Amino acid sequence: MKPRNFSQSRGPILPPRQATNLRALALALLAHLALVMVLMLGLAWKTESNGPLQVMLIAEGNSPVNPPPQAKPPETAPTPKPEPKPEPKPEPPPEPTPPPPPPPPPQVAPTAAPAPQIDPEIALEQEAKRRREQERLERENAAKEAADKRAAEDAIKEKERIKKELELAKIKEAERLEQRRREAERTEADKKAKEDAEKKLVAEKLVAEKKEREDAEKKVKEEAAQKAKEEAAKRAVAEKKAKEEAAQRAAKDQALKDMMRADALGAAGLPGGTADRNQAGGGRDDGYGAKVRACVQPGVSFPTPSRGGGGNPAAQYRVSLRPDGQIADVRLTKSSGNSNFDRAVETGIRRCTPFPKPSAGSYPGYIDVNYNMYD
Repeated sequence: MKPRNFSQSRGPILPPRQATNLRALALALLAHLALVMVLMLGLAWKTESNGPLQVMLIAEGNSPVNPPPQAKPPETAPTPKPEPKPEPKPEPPPEPTPPPPPPPPPQVAPTAAPAPQIDPEIALEQEAKRRREQERLERENAAKEAADKRAAEDAIKEKERIKKELELAKIKEAERLEQRRREAERTEADKKAKEDAEKKLVAEKLVAEKKEREDAEKKVKEEAAQKAKEEAAKRAVAEKKAKEEAAQRAAKDQALKDMMRADALGAAGLPGGTADRNQAGGGRDDGYGAKVRACVQPGVSFPTPSRGGGGNPAAQYRVSLRPDGQIADVRLTKSSGNSNFDRAVETGIRRCTPFPKPSAGSYPGYIDVNYNMYD
């Protein structure tokens, strides 16, 4: 099988510097080892030949007839690329010392030993072996370079793969963080919306409760106002009825008193009709009018104007009394013509409570009070 020449098929191999140095060193060592083996084989071959020893006498000068044989230089392997610092070649072993020349017969110069000749077959076999070794080394180097190249390519691919995985992991992590941020924002928004809805419901509930309370209070007030209005109407009706009844009773009593007074005055021959000023009417004045005047006058608050002319305005009131002397009603029966004076007199009468008790013992049902502006 013919060995394959990688240098021709693949082109020049450019290994890394370290690989090139190692290959050159190995080739140099193989070349030196081959040279040493060739020398050793040559010496062994020389010692095994037991031929006769020939001694030749050689005169001075060169013999044109029989020149000395030239030693054939041994074939050496092609020298690889020189190393920057090649190792020194080992020195060949020293040749064995030739036997001492015989004693002085004729002085004959010893013949130089012929250079050892290498068997061509052995040299060819060694060259073939060297070439096979070199090819093997080249194949190994080529395989190693291919493996290194594949490893470098695989390392580059692995680096790119790891880089892509890291980039993809970064992208996924960024997407995951973004998704978490969006979920957090959505959760916060939902929470805020829920809180706002709850606040709105609470506010609406408060408004509804407030409106309900206001409506209830308004209804209670309206019912109370309606009840008060009805009660006031009832009281007004009752008071009106009571006043009418009282007026009727008073009218009857007055009519009876007037009739009795008229009868008494007619029997006594006294002038009748009008009571003295500022005193209660009816009967003779035994000082009761002065008592009533003394009770009413402090309560009358009216700035008396200067008196012009001979007029003396008077306000006449009919005062209904209870059995204990408390005032039941005050009614204006005759105005003085000055409403302020009339109100001042009414206030004075109402402040005189209870009325002075008459000397006769019991209070009459009513008393007519005439109050003049100027005493």
